[in-house]
Amino acid sequence: MNFSYPEKVVAVTASHFAETMRFVLLIPFLAMAVGAQTAQSSSFEAASIKSAAPGKRGGGISIQGARVRIINSSLKACVQIAWNVQDFQVSGATGWMDAERFEIDAVAASPIQGLEHRTMLQALLIERFGLVIHSETREAKGYALVVGRKSAKLLPPTEHTDAPSLLFDRNPDGTFTLTATSASTKQLTEALSTRLGVIVVDQTRLDGRFDFFLEFSPETRGEPMLSKSGEPLPQPPSDSSPGPSIFQALQAKLGLKLEARKLPVEVIVIDRAQPPTEN
Repeated sequence: MNFSYPEKVVAVTASHFAETMRFVLLIPFLAMAVGAQTAQSSSFEAASIKSAAPGKRGGGISIQGARVRIINSSLKACVQIAWNVQDFQVSGATGWMDAERFEIDAVAASPIQGLEHRTMLQALLIERFGLVIHSETREAKGYALVVGRKSAKLLPPTEHTDAPSLLFDRNPDGTFTLTATSASTKQLTEALSTRLGVIVVDQTRLDGRFDFFLEFSPETRGEPMLSKSGEPLPQPPSDSSPGPSIFQALQAKLGLKLEARKLPVEVIVIDRAQPPTEN
């Protein structure tokens, strides 16, 4: 699942995660204003919502000037994008809300600035899907990223950049790599959270940005990994030797450790929704 657009791709939904994901902008969770969900100050000039083509692969969001497109995404995935949360932070998305895919094509009165597309998407989902939500804090299983028994092995960036990134890739033998450029440990935990599907918090107390590279074996996941074209990737050879897990790679290469914890998680609960109204 990769999209190439002439301008910027702002986010890709976690539920559509394939073998490659780049984190260019990672934002803390709650700028949420759920209690004011019926009083949005900004909205799109026009918006079209239709069902996605059956069997279409991939999905995400594209922002080009004043145009915002949500591609092949469920209502649950749209909520993730609009409220900037991950898959495990959305509850109540049952049946069609998680199964049916939609194409949303919306246009604002002027080019999108900053993160205003989120409040516009929130208003659109509330209006067209009759979406009613509330937020809760729940306790969930997760991990704390901490420094191991010895000191951390993180190196400062080799080059200065204003665009930190973390890139997951899949090798032909089935192993994965994580390449980070000028990334903070907080951004690392957000990448790990997406990869592992649970909350991961930064408790390293390490400041600054770092370059690093990890290679690890994949965790057992329910969905087959996909290539950049959206096709299922071949399974690794049966005689291939498994490499370290992501837990082992973090400790061996970076001197960091993932400790299992019970952690508070902000969750969006979908109370009610209906199939979208006509365009």
